[in-house]
Amino acid sequence: MKRLIKKFRFSFLLILTFLKKHLRLLFLGFLIGILSFLFFSKIEKTIFSKDIKRIGIVGRYTYDKLPPEVQQMIGEGLTSITPEGYIKPKLAESWTINKGGKEYIFTLKEKIYWHDGKEIKAQDIKYNFSDVATSVLDEKMVKFELREPFSPFLAVLAQPIFKKGLIGTGEYKVAKIKRNGQIIEELLLIPKGDKSKQKILLKFYPTEEAIRIAFKLGEINIIKEITKPEELASWRGVKITPQVKYNRFVAVFFNTQDPKLTEKSVRQALAYAIPKRWLPRALSPINPYSWAYNPDVKPYNFDLENAKKLLEKSKEGGHGLNEIELSAIPSLLDVAEMIKKDWENLGILCKIRVLNTFGEPFQVLLTTQEIPPDPDQYIFWHSTQELNITKYKNPKIDKLLEEGRKTNELEKRKEIYHDFQKFLVEETPVVFLFHPTIYTVARI
Repeated sequence: MKRLIKKFRFSFLLILTFLKKHLRLLFLGFLIGILSFLFFSKIEKTIFSKDIKRIGIVGRYTYDKLPPEVQQMIGEGLTSITPEGYIKPKLAESWTINKGGKEYIFTLKEKIYWHDGKEIKAQDIKYNFSDVATSVLDEKMVKFELREPFSPFLAVLAQPIFKKGLIGTGEYKVAKIKRNGQIIEELLLIPKGDKSKQKILLKFYPTEEAIRIAFKLGEINIIKEITKPEELASWRGVKITPQVKYNRFVAVFFNTQDPKLTEKSVRQALAYAIPKRWLPRALSPINPYSWAYNPDVKPYNFDLENAKKLLEKSKEGGHGLNEIELSAIPSLLDVAEMIKKDWENLGILCKIRVLNTFGEPFQVLLTTQEIPPDPDQYIFWHSTQELNITKYKNPKIDKLLEEGRKTNELEKRKEIYHDFQKFLVEETPVVFLFHPTIYTVARI
C-alpha cells in the first residue's frame, strides 16, 4: 500500500511540474482551438470566396422550370427582350414575317457554339411548340408556321434553348448538377470564356426561412430575391440591396361573380377607400417601363368621401355591402391588415383569411402577379381563360385582347393596349397597389 501511495504521489508531482512548466503553452493552444472553432467559417469563406460565389435561391425547380434569370445565364433564345419590351436579335441574325403574321423565317448568326464546342445549326432549334410547325430550310435558316397570327411570338422565342444536360450558349456553362429525384438542388456554373469571372454555385431552398438558416450556417454567401431579410438586416458584415420588381405588381382582385361585388360602384368604392401608401405605385397590369404602358389611367387616389357616396348609391340599387372577406398570401398579411382598417373606416366589417394554396375560392384576394415581358394580357383577362381569376367578362376588353395579339404593327398594338388598360382600370375588377421590392442579402 505504501509503495502504491508513493507511486501515486510521484505521478501527481510529475504532472504538476509539467503543467507549471508548460502552462502558458497549454493555455495558448486552448485559446487558439476556441478561436479556430468560432471563426472557422469566416476563415474558410475568406480563403475560398475568390474561387466560387455561393448563391441561394428560393424555390423548387426541375430542368424544364428553372428561374428565368438562371436560364439566361446558361442559355440564349433566338431573340432577346429589352427592359422596355422591344425585341432584339440574339442567336438569330434576322427574321422575316410573312402570310399576315402566320409564318416566321429566322436566319442564325455565324460562328455561334454550344458549350460542348459544336456549332449551333438550324436543326438544333427545338422549342417543342404543340401548335407550331417547325421546319429546317438549311443549316442556318429555320421556319415556324402558326395556325393564327400571334404577335407575341417573337417574345416567346426569347426563351433560352438547351441541348440535353442543360448545354446552352450563354455566358456560363453547367459543370455539375445535384438532384433529388427530379428536383435540382445545386448547379455549379463556370464561365464560358472569361477566366477572370468567378465560378457560381447555385443552391435552391424550399422557403425563405430555410434560405436564411443556410446563410447563417455559411452554406451560401448571397441570397437572391427574398421578400423579407428579417433579422439578417441587423447583422454585421451583411449588405442588404433592395430592388423594385417592375415586372410584378401587388393588387386586390375581386371575384366579380360574387353577388356582393358584381356592381362596379361597389368595387370602385373599395378602391377609393384604400390610401395608396405603398411605393412605387402600380396603376395597370403593364410594366411602367414598357412601350405599351398607359400612364393616364384612373389612379383611384384615396377619397373616403367619394367611396362612401358610391357605396351608399349601390345600396339604393340593392347592392349593399356590409361585410367582406379578404384572402391574402402569407407574405402580404401586413398589407392586408392595413386594408382591413381602411375598409372598416368605410363602414364594412372585414375578415382576413390566409391563402396557402393558389386556386382556392375567394371573395377578395390580395396577391402578387407576374407581368409578362410582352404586353399581351390575354391569359389573365380574357373571359374564356382560367387564369382570369376575377372571372370578369367584358366584350370590349375581350375584343381588344384578341386584336392586340393579331397585329405586328407596333404603333397599332400600342394604341390597343392603351385602350385595354383604360377600360380595365375603369371597370375595376382589380385594384392595383404597388410594385413589390425584393432584397439581395450578401456577406461582405
